[in-house]
Amino acid sequence: MSNQSKKEKGGFSYHIGKEQLEAFARMSPLQRLQWADDARTFTLLGQTEKTRKRHDNLRRGLNIDD
Repeated sequence: MSNQSKKEKGGFSYHIGKEQLEAFARMSPLQRLQWADDARTFTLLGQTEKTRKRHDNLRRGLNIDD
């Protein structure tokens, strides 16, 4: 896919390196759950009212902008 096609598609991407994957693999199940909960908390802290409403609508199976 060309760079222009990627720009038109929108969104974002994120690359996870081999070292990061290996570090995650070494975590205990409890550490992995804590990591996931920390990431969830972080995203909630940066959430706007509009984003919060959209997430709530998605959880309820409604149209995203209802």
